Amino acid sequence: VAVKEGESIAGPLKRSKQFPPMVLHMIALGEKTGELEMMLSRIADSYEEQVDNKISSLMTALEPLIIIVMGFSVGFIALSVILPILKMNEGFG
Repeated sequence: VAVKEGESIAGPLKRSKQFPPMVLHMIALGEKTGELEMMLSRIADSYEEQVDNKISSLMTALEPLIIIVMGFSVGFIALSVILPILKMNEGFG
């Protein structure tokens, strides 16, 4: 409503307390310079880079866990094949 009445976009966003101060500053600066679209694009690029970094670090942390789970799975399958063979061998001996 405030934006419809002529207030800047940064003001209501600041009052909502949903955005970090850097984002609000960039939006206010974009409004003052007339390059709001470019500033919003830079903000989006920054957030996208942060998300990519967090996903990359999460995947780096998960890789050893995935390898361990796969190792246990292969070991279980190998034991389920070898143990019946050994039991059969005991019967003949």
